[in-house]
Amino acid sequence: MDVTYLGPSGTFTHQAVVALRPEAEAVPVADAGEALTAVETGRAAYAVVPIDNSVNGVVVPTLDGLLSRPGLSIVDSVVLPISFDAWTRDPAVAPTVVVSHPHGLAQCRGWIEAQGLPTREATSTAAACRDLGPGEIGIGPRICGSLYDLTAVAEAVEDNVAAFTQFALVSASRLPVRADGDEGLLVSLAPDANVPGLLRRLLGVLEDRDVNMTNLVTRPVPATPGIFVFLLFLSGSFTADDFEAMRGEWAALGATARAVGRISPLHELAAKP
Repeated sequence: MDVTYLGPSGTFTHQAVVALRPEAEAVPVADAGEALTAVETGRAAYAVVPIDNSVNGVVVPTLDGLLSRPGLSIVDSVVLPISFDAWTRDPAVAPTVVVSHPHGLAQCRGWIEAQGLPTREATSTAAACRDLGPGEIGIGPRICGSLYDLTAVAEAVEDNVAAFTQFALVSASRLPVRADGDEGLLVSLAPDANVPGLLRRLLGVLEDRDVNMTNLVTRPVPATPGIFVFLLFLSGSFTADDFEAMRGEWAALGATARAVGRISPLHELAAKP
């Protein structure tokens, strides 16, 4: 296969596949980890996975999946506006519950609360719509209506009309491919030990180079309690030499750096026409 992605068909990730690789053979899988493993094992050339959301923040399972697969890198990304419709399989049945992915439920909370209905989490917005039973309202993308023969209950039920999700295109590459423009960089820093002032010193490497960091995510290392990996989202254009120079400085401070991928900050991509 050319591209694997978080399925089923009709997810926002599916729409991102079309935006990033419109001519590719695309195969949906059950979760982001399976999509990344397909690339890691050579069964797919690329994986498309969600990485950041303007409402709920970074997608932690995706970041953890990339951290645990050092042979993979982000080589491109796209930001899509996120709009949800409410669907039913049988409008004659009174609704009893609203079903969607946790992010979908969070982004449509106002509409859901106005209905006075409880919620149930699904593995994806598309799965919620695909598997609707009697009395269930699914929150999902507009494409789900035609894909799964559903009837619209309401359109554009999201709380924030300016919501966006960023999707990453991942390949089996140790050094991210450089694209034209200000593509940004996602870097992981794995310290050798947890010592006072280490993070401040590590971030000083960026300050000395006038590099702007737009986000910092901390993830635990399961095998070594008390040790954490720092994920730095950096803004700007970086060459391989730029990164190697920073990696040397970080190594001298007691941390191993890895270029996880070329990825512009979410707010920068969302602002582009």
